[in-house]
Amino acid sequence: YPTKEALVAAALRARDERWMRWFIDGTSSGEPRARLLAIFPLLRSWFESADFRGCAFINAAGETGDPSSEIRAVARLHKQRLLGYLNEITTACGLADAAGVARQLLLLIDGATAVAMVTGQADAADCAGQTASMLLQTPNAQ
Repeated sequence: YPTKEALVAAALRARDERWMRWFIDGTSSGEPRARLLAIFPLLRSWFESADFRGCAFINAAGETGDPSSEIRAVARLHKQRLLGYLNEITTACGLADAAGVARQLLLLIDGATAVAMVTGQADAADCAGQTASMLLQTPNAQ
């Protein structure tokens, strides 16, 4: 790799493939609402793992001051892929504002991940899951 940035970007691309495969595999069975709610127990299992260090994409993007860096571009792509997958599930649920709910779920996922990394408390996933459950009961999610 010609630069450290190129090396980090390549590592993040590989991480994106592994993480998305793990996430999709862990949330691909059952009816759509059950799939959405399966996200948070899956996250808890990740938060409880010995190698949990938070979101590699947020961590790496936070280390670069250049918003146009290749690292930020890969981090953005990962979040777009995750949002796209969430949007597929929220659309399959028939939600009135599927795209809006998908964005809210992304925030719950990233927020729980950040809290778990900083505090070491895996139950951040449980709290996010409870919030997601309430979100799915709101009128804009019906």
